[in-house]
Amino acid sequence: MRVNAELLSQALDQVQAAIFEPSLWLPTIEAISRASGALGINIMEPSGRGTFGAVLRTEKLDMLLEGYVRDDWASRDFRANLLQPLQRSGVVLEAQAVSKEQFEHHEYYQFMRKYGVGDCVLMDISRGKDALYFVLQNRLADDSPQAADIPHFHAIRTRLLTAVQLAQQIDASKITGMAAAFQTSNIGCIFFDRKGLVTLTNPKADALLSEDLRISRGEVRAGSAHETARFQRELKIALQTPGPTADTLSAIRLSRIGRRPLIVRFERFGTQLADVFSHSSAVALIEDPDDEMRQNPETLMALFDLTPAETRISLLVASGMSAVDIASQHGIGHETVRSHIRSIFQKTGTGRQSELSALFGKIRL
Repeated sequence: MRVNAELLSQALDQVQAAIFEPSLWLPTIEAISRASGALGINIMEPSGRGTFGAVLRTEKLDMLLEGYVRDDWASRDFRANLLQPLQRSGVVLEAQAVSKEQFEHHEYYQFMRKYGVGDCVLMDISRGKDALYFVLQNRLADDSPQAADIPHFHAIRTRLLTAVQLAQQIDASKITGMAAAFQTSNIGCIFFDRKGLVTLTNPKADALLSEDLRISRGEVRAGSAHETARFQRELKIALQTPGPTADTLSAIRLSRIGRRPLIVRFERFGTQLADVFSHSSAVALIEDPDDEMRQNPETLMALFDLTPAETRISLLVASGMSAVDIASQHGIGHETVRSHIRSIFQKTGTGRQSELSALFGKIRL
């Protein structure tokens, strides 16, 4: 592995652009791989006690990582022994931390040799409780990374640590804005990271939390084990499905004692490549059927060019009241009400009460 300092500098300059455009992360990681002379790069994270998962990898490592999972090396990765020194120094050259005898005879390295992979460079890019390890995989036929290249590896690590922090801050601002927008629309929302742990809730969701819906140790718990399992299953599908999922995931219901069930649907953001550096990766949107319909009259007037009188009557019609009831209960002539309703139907492009109610039901602002 031979580092090309000029190419590495150019590759690291791409990191800042990737922070603002997550689709650039994979090309950026590929560029760092080429500049460092590595066979490929993967980003690993603990997925359980003594177990690791690959959250991002360059294309040349696809077969290696498939074999890694298939042969269950995720639960017995020899490099777990290197994490303690890695957390102290930030960068570890595997060739300097593992004996020649281990390289030649340990079954883990025999597995790696099948894919033409030799030693590696490990970098700790963890932030807080989010443990992440950036791994440069060396070709078996190439010389081991040298101590003289350690400053280059620290430069990569430093740039990535800054990127992780900035990307998460930017994403957190975006998520906070989304939560506020859902609050305005009277929709509860619970955001999750790529591991399915809660990162943020809005006040509407907080108000819905009870024994029938609660958060325990970062995970959502419903009133029954069955509904909790269904919730977690649908969330997992959302997290594993690339791109927006609102049209592909069915809504689920969470039962409540003495009230109608809550309606929950899931959406994910962006692609899995962006998840590594994101604040949140998916959201559960929660609607309460017991809530009264709350349209903003000003919004309806602006959308459909309704008069104030038409707006008041349109809300009554959408709520289920008949023209006769509106006239008698609000002291308006029956023909006047009918005239207003004809105008309302014309302006909203509807022809009956059910259509108007369905239309207004889609408007949350």
